[in-house]
Amino acid sequence: MPLTGSRGGNAFPVEDFLQALTAQLDRAQDTLALKVRTGRPLTWALKDLSIDLHVFVEVDGNGRVLMRSAGANEEVASTVHLSLAAITRPMVEENTLSVRDETDPRTLDELRLSGRLDDEDRRRLDMVGVRTVGQLKRLTTDTTPAAVEATIGVPVDRLRALLEQAARPAVTGHEVVRRDGGPLLRIQGVNLSDGSTPEVRLAGELVEVLEVKPQQLVVRPRSHHDEGPIEVRVGGDRATGWFRIATTGNGRGDTNGHGPQAEIA
Repeated sequence: MPLTGSRGGNAFPVEDFLQALTAQLDRAQDTLALKVRTGRPLTWALKDLSIDLHVFVEVDGNGRVLMRSAGANEEVASTVHLSLAAITRPMVEENTLSVRDETDPRTLDELRLSGRLDDEDRRRLDMVGVRTVGQLKRLTTDTTPAAVEATIGVPVDRLRALLEQAARPAVTGHEVVRRDGGPLLRIQGVNLSDGSTPEVRLAGELVEVLEVKPQQLVVRPRSHHDEGPIEVRVGGDRATGWFRIATTGNGRGDTNGHGPQAEIA
């Protein structure tokens, strides 16, 4: 947030400017990486980026270095020269995490406790590239919420609450899997297994679990199941969702335009 400087303009912390600039360049890098993965050739690359800032440098009462942009008629301003390295294709591929490798692609807003984050918390997390739950988990993998608070200023109690919520199971979607003998249902989500087979109910009835992975479960619906609530119990936690299975004339599962289908061997 801009601060009012001693000369009447808007002063801003140096780190906020640098983080805002690099965050926007990171988004450009992510876009380039997605283009490469779709098979499209790169049409441009950032060779060099040089910026000259005409600013007044100030220090506030907390010891933070602030910069205030010089006006058109203001003299004796300092010139800050910034030069950034080029973003090349090898750098994009080496430093960008594949979307397919994301173990928890939910946005922070999808967490029930995300409302505890204020706009400033979200801005600080965005500045360090945290926009999904998976990125939040990786941020604290080799450190502690307290260390993150000391570095970027997001209160530790809010981070801990979010991490606790992120560790619980969640159902994010489903798809019908066509197979001889009747349809199966692939339930998609996160934290759907703790190493043992979870308990799954469709429309309130227990169903057979055929395949267990942290991000998906394959279950066998009963013959009369067409739609209703999904309930997955992992340990002492419960995740819920909704399923729909339309049927064709031959009795085999068909989504009838209400969701994706897949084949299974």
